Amino acid sequence: MTGRPADPAAPLITVIVAVHQVAPQIAEAIASLRAQSLPDFEALVVDDGSTDGSGRLAAEAFAGDARFRLLVQPNRGLSAARNAGLDQARGEFVAFLDGDDAMAPDFLEVLHRAILEEGTEWAASGLALVYPGGEERPHPGLHACDMPPEAGRLPLTDACEVARIFPSAWNKLYRRSLFDGIRFPEGSWFEDHEVFWAMARRAPLLAYRPQALYRHRRDRPGQITGADSDRVFDVLRVLDRLGPVILGSGMARAAEGYARLSARLIHERALVIRDPTRRARFLTAAQAFLQHRGAGWQADWDPEISRGLGLALAGVLPLSVVVQGDPGPALAALDAQGMADFELVVLGDGAPGVLPSGRAVRRLDPAGLTPARLASVLEGRWVLLLAPGEVPLPEGLMRLVNLGERLDLPLIIGALERRGRGYHDGWTDNRVVPGLDALPVWGGEVAMGGAQALKLYPALGNRLMRRELLAALPGSPGLGREAGSAQMLALLGGLQAGRAGYTRLAVLSVPDRPLAIPGTGAARRLLSACPALPDLPQGWQAVVLLRLARLRGGGLRLVGALAGALREGWLAGRKAAPDPDLPRWVRRLMPRR
Repeated sequence: MTGRPADPAAPLITVIVAVHQVAPQIAEAIASLRAQSLPDFEALVVDDGSTDGSGRLAAEAFAGDARFRLLVQPNRGLSAARNAGLDQARGEFVAFLDGDDAMAPDFLEVLHRAILEEGTEWAASGLALVYPGGEERPHPGLHACDMPPEAGRLPLTDACEVARIFPSAWNKLYRRSLFDGIRFPEGSWFEDHEVFWAMARRAPLLAYRPQALYRHRRDRPGQITGADSDRVFDVLRVLDRLGPVILGSGMARAAEGYARLSARLIHERALVIRDPTRRARFLTAAQAFLQHRGAGWQADWDPEISRGLGLALAGVLPLSVVVQGDPGPALAALDAQGMADFELVVLGDGAPGVLPSGRAVRRLDPAGLTPARLASVLEGRWVLLLAPGEVPLPEGLMRLVNLGERLDLPLIIGALERRGRGYHDGWTDNRVVPGLDALPVWGGEVAMGGAQALKLYPALGNRLMRRELLAALPGSPGLGREAGSAQMLALLGGLQAGRAGYTRLAVLSVPDRPLAIPGTGAARRLLSACPALPDLPQGWQAVVLLRLARLRGGGLRLVGALAGALREGWLAGRKAAPDPDLPRWVRRLMPRR
């Protein structure tokens, strides 16, 4: 195998660049092609009826390079643009580049060499997901993959394994002969899937290289994958057409693979639906589809698939989110969550009745509201409390609910992002948590006794409680707006749970200094009013008081906290270890064990 085309005048590779309304990005896409280390290619730039000058800008970007041609057609969609390129392609190999993406300089060279070395008809690479603001995250191009496999060949004879592979056309290189009799389905979104599975049946070995060779832009305005429109229903039609293809493929575990793929694609579309009416219609249609196909909800195989969505499909509300005090930026973050199946409750005034997406906001008067009373009026299976200033990260709710459903534990804890100081694992002293470093990245079970509960960071929004656990918490300190109340709720929840799940993935953004931290006197009163907690070591109140004083800032506050702890007798015979990030002089002044 030489890899050279039969016609010596033809290029080795044809790259088809689909262009539609990508004026800000097209020059970067063209530049990435011109920078390829393997120069033997032609590029067919197909302008699919752009009205923003994308085609003209593309032509300006490749001006003077004879390898490029511009094809212009009325707007017919991404499939039609790719098909137009396939009809005129001359290379022995074919690759696809979306007009808002870019290739690494060695994309063509590495994948062409992979096909020759592995003896396959096509090859795929890892990728970099590019988010607004320029953040890039490497991804192996495989679902449910903590560690990408080494370079080699991926067999495509097991439908469950095939379902793990990104079906996208753009991170792959193909022999053009694979497309004989195969074209992208026009008039439908999510067109890659049908072509991918047809290719998997035709060529059941895929060369794989884990390097991030393709840069895929996420969340660009107007992007198909981020559109909250009725076109999301197209995915159910695509899945319906794929049913006979996969089930009749002769692949091992065909029915299970089809069920896994169905869950993955329904999950992906549900992530973008914010409109409550459309979401309700989509859930109804998705549930009817799953019942019709007998697929069930197969989310266990992939920790990134929303288990909360599975509950919602079964008619169970996964979550109640309760915001304490002024919701601030938390509402916008909640309105943009990937897992959108939750009720939203605000304690107090200051919140609109309806968010921009159409999500309803329920208000409750916090006066005299105990955890048990709150639990009695909530509907979610899980409860997340947000203290003032706390803002869930985009995937925060889903990560917590997924771990909670997987472990079936009453309390789930995640890590934090402090806005000025960066990552925090959620413990003021993680040495009290045996086996923490050995947990998988998506999380696992940790011990939760008095020593661990005492070392929980004073935040609330990085943890889920089962509604039954919230109902079992003592009435004091109630649901206040101060960091002291957050600390006590976190402490009491940890003690009551007995067992907990933990993920080192960050789920919540918090201010460096929690809002409304009580003064020393108020914190002392709060701790003094706390019911007896025999599971905690002697002197635990001093540990909490000094923690709150340190978070409030200033050496004088720490001096006052030490004096207050002495007056209360919390330092006599102290056995509770102080937080290790307290200043050394404070720890020296505290009585030794």
